Amino acid sequence: MRPRMLKNSLKPEEITELLESRKVGHLATLGEDGPYAVPINYILMDGKVYLHGRKAGGQKLDNIRANPRICFEVFNEVSYKTGPTACGTGTLYQSAIGRGTAKILPDGDPLIGAALLKFAEKFATHIKDPVIDPAKLAITAVIELTIDRWTGKYNQ
Repeated sequence: MRPRMLKNSLKPEEITELLESRKVGHLATLGEDGPYAVPINYILMDGKVYLHGRKAGGQKLDNIRANPRICFEVFNEVSYKTGPTACGTGTLYQSAIGRGTAKILPDGDPLIGAALLKFAEKFATHIKDPVIDPAKLAITAVIELTIDRWTGKYNQ
């Protein structure tokens, strides 16, 4: 990760901590109709972000197929504080924004199974020894985000 240093910047390790602690991020893609952003569950694995969805797709996958450039955002709202701002209050938060490219993993890629098992570990903690159903696997797309540049900020 190569963060750009701004006022109140998160350090690279703080960006990683934020990514590992959250479950939902926002993926922005670009299509014929302009920008498209969608909230999505994700995992972090070996420095890359992974998402999944139906292979049949929709706007998200159509946009990635047409233009792999993406933006991915994660936000942790901590609380609010009063203070000398235009509206008399401010948000205490941490956020990270990554810019990079998305790739839909091809059928048979071993990263698909690894990513889906990691999804199960993160989101289905009540299931011991999860097994990926081959019928569900056949209709599932796994998207790998390679982030070229991260920026992170906080307000405390």
